[in-house]
Amino acid sequence: MLRRRHLLATGACLCATASRATAAADEKLTVILDWLLNPNHAALFAGQHTGAFARAGLNIDLVAPSDPDSPARLVAAGQADLAVSYGTQINMLDDAGLPLLRVATLIDRPLNTIMALAGRGIATLADLRGKTIGISVGGVEEALLYAMLQSAGVKSTDVTVVKVTYSMVTALLTHRLDAAIGAFRNDEVLQVRQMGVQPVVFLPENAGVPAYDELILLTNRDRRNDPHIARFVRALQQATQNLLAAPQPIYQAFTAAHPEQATAISQASWAATMPAIAKDPNRLDGPRYLNFQNFALAHGIIRKALPLNAFATQIIES
Repeated sequence: MLRRRHLLATGACLCATASRATAAADEKLTVILDWLLNPNHAALFAGQHTGAFARAGLNIDLVAPSDPDSPARLVAAGQADLAVSYGTQINMLDDAGLPLLRVATLIDRPLNTIMALAGRGIATLADLRGKTIGISVGGVEEALLYAMLQSAGVKSTDVTVVKVTYSMVTALLTHRLDAAIGAFRNDEVLQVRQMGVQPVVFLPENAGVPAYDELILLTNRDRRNDPHIARFVRALQQATQNLLAAPQPIYQAFTAAHPEQATAISQASWAATMPAIAKDPNRLDGPRYLNFQNFALAHGIIRKALPLNAFATQIIES
């Protein structure tokens, strides 16, 4: 109990520090999230709550997208400073000519899955032949889906793909979908279990997909040497350390600031997310990114390979 009381006291202290520091913030940066605010964004929230961003002279505005396909494109167009995106997407975006650069990592392991529901005749990936599959984010999830299906001998023409965005679980429960990709193992998979429904889950890493960072932060390539981006990454490092040292007090602050998150599923998701948080958001695993790029090239997801520093960088020295 002594340790828990100490952590709670630490959280209160950090919050007070944040209040004092916010007034000193002098540079606003807009971060477009990949999705509605959720525990995957815990390190970003911690940066606000603990004052790490404010102490770096930054006022960070976290914005949920109206369309999950839009964040990276807004950054490429200069309409936002940073975007939360997917490690599986960066090669596709750059291959499409968008000048984007990975500068940090939020989640450093796969969370995505293909999910179906038990009792509907789907036990293997091969059983998805002839089925309707939902996607939340166009392009990136379709590519991942087709690569996973290919490992089971199922062609892209063997399935019907529909966009469902934020209504995936409802569409599965009401039989509008047979399966969906974009069901995260720390969110939608937990959600259907809490509803008393057994999920059938297919993991990318078990279907021939190499390891990848799930959630990353992108900026425009021309901001590679922007000192504001470097300050942001340093502050995110400090915020992540604070988060992992005291996850429960920061969760309490998260739900106080966002009461809609004060649910049993949100609490379970927060706990399930903590092990997946990148301990050092600045660290770039170059071989991992190049390996995934080779996979994307081999599966026709991209047309050409690029040097690592064209699409990913470690923006500050370790």
